[in-house]
Amino acid sequence: STPSSSSFTPIDMAERPSRYYASFCERLPSLEGRTVVITGCSRGLGYVTARTVASKGGRVIALNRSSERSARALEMISEGRSGGHGGSGPPPIHVECDLTSFASVRNACREVRELTKDDGGIDVLCCNAGVMLQPDTATVDGYDLTASTNMLSHFLIVKELFPHLQIASKRSGESRVVTMSSASGYGGPPFDARFFERRGGALGGDDTQSSYARYHQSKLANLAFAAALDRKVREGSVAGDDNNVLSLACTPGVCGSDMFLHATRVMSGRPAPRDRVPSVEDGALAQLKCIFDPDVESGQLWGPSMGGGGDEFGLQNTVIGPPQIIVTRKVCDAVWKACEDAVGTFNI
Repeated sequence: STPSSSSFTPIDMAERPSRYYASFCERLPSLEGRTVVITGCSRGLGYVTARTVASKGGRVIALNRSSERSARALEMISEGRSGGHGGSGPPPIHVECDLTSFASVRNACREVRELTKDDGGIDVLCCNAGVMLQPDTATVDGYDLTASTNMLSHFLIVKELFPHLQIASKRSGESRVVTMSSASGYGGPPFDARFFERRGGALGGDDTQSSYARYHQSKLANLAFAAALDRKVREGSVAGDDNNVLSLACTPGVCGSDMFLHATRVMSGRPAPRDRVPSVEDGALAQLKCIFDPDVESGQLWGPSMGGGGDEFGLQNTVIGPPQIIVTRKVCDAVWKACEDAVGTFNI
């Protein structure tokens, strides 16, 4: 079996046993010969995702900040390669990437392009990394910390790596961009471009309500971006064009990640026990579905079913649009423009 993420969890913060993960993974196809780029793999959902991809034979390129934790995670991902049902794939590769610096992101993308230029491009780009309930702080580029980490830098990564996604699409018939969002992006308030302008540190202050508003805006933007990318690829395709880059979005639900501990600590003064909510492994199922499932369709949003139901693993597809999600063509265009204003034009 694949190694357990509990290796990272202190005994007094043990997660609930996974309900679905083991049986879900048994059905996943091999990713042998495929390259998957994932942001934020040193812990949580990204770590489980990278570990699972590697266990199924895929080559993982991990975009992380350099740290003792990320080095250890890479070692564990590598050790787990022989434990999956898809055979042992190539060793994972670390690429230094700080999502709070556009220069760092551009350097990372140059390195990824070099790594993938001679062996078929990028099959899946997984925009996983994210932060929640952060201070009202500007990045080195002057943008809000949350907006830059969760949306602007990921837009830049997709922009910079898109030609290599097209290479893989031509080789194998499709490639994928998977964007991690959150149910926190559902409902109102509507998209507000101010949060994505160069006004970091002046967006409401450090109180919980203001920091949650910044998080909501970033997660709403993730959903609008996923929908916009799907539309732009389809509208940009011509008859016979095999540039079939799928755009998918996912949500993890509430699960026992470090983000859950951080959020409950910020909101109530102390972290809630991890075992009150599903495991991180179960939280990663929607993202894994978007990566692996041959039957998903571009433009879909997968996540845990709200209020029960869903498929046999508790997952459901939700429409990215009103009334539940305030994403329209106008919102998609506004998000795309806000991102381009920050990091440059992205034409498809």
